[in-house]
Amino acid sequence: MEKIAKSPKNCTDAELESFEKLVTEGGEVSLAGLRQRIKRAEKLVFINDGECVAVGAIKNPNAGYKAGVFEKAGVPKYSRYEYELGWLYVAKAARGRGYGRVLMETILDSLSGNACFATTREDNASMHYLFDQFSFSKLGLPYESLNGDYSLMLYAKS
Repeated sequence: MEKIAKSPKNCTDAELESFEKLVTEGGEVSLAGLRQRIKRAEKLVFINDGECVAVGAIKNPNAGYKAGVFEKAGVPKYSRYEYELGWLYVAKAARGRGYGRVLMETILDSLSGNACFATTREDNASMHYLFDQFSFSKLGLPYESLNGDYSLMLYAKS
């Protein structure tokens, strides 16, 4: 198994395409401008096991987006959370093999102790479990997603 964490500017076109393909497969993001958002990330993480089986990112959220997420969740203080964990996805055929744990470990190692936040579907038990295992705290209340008919939960790690 190969773990890669690097800046999008250091990624090949094939890596960016592979990342975008898995994120799109996850189906929970707005596709408009996705490639540009991927390129603005701080770091992209790839877990390869013969092929790319999992991806995730340390994102650089803009101030308005970050304020909106925390406001919708009913959490007033958000300035200490510089980064957002996002686009965490394990390919369907690769699930149940521990790749999510490896992905989270690799991302947190890349954060070097910096505070971050993340959102996930309210009904995504696997992500809730991972966040709990890696000492994330649930913040605020669930709020309605703009990308589908489901609610999101906000998590953070200081």
